[in-house]
Amino acid sequence: MSSEIIKIVSLAASGICMGLGAVGPSMGIGIIGSKGLQGISENPKQEGVLLKTMLIAMSIASTTAIYALIICMLLIFVI
Repeated sequence: MSSEIIKIVSLAASGICMGLGAVGPSMGIGIIGSKGLQGISENPKQEGVLLKTMLIAMSIASTTAIYALIICMLLIFVI
């Protein structure tokens, strides 16, 4: 009985973790993308530098979602 409750709570916590863990990075990546494109449109000569910087910033912002995914996998398969 108690192991079923633990499994149910673990699955619910996993869903909440991934749901909330993906909101912040997705908003951050959207902001980074819009500002990068705005910078490229204002200064087309710096496209290469801005694009590299934008992609690096997007990859750093997405690490939070990857950490949330790892925690979710631990909650689903380990507990």
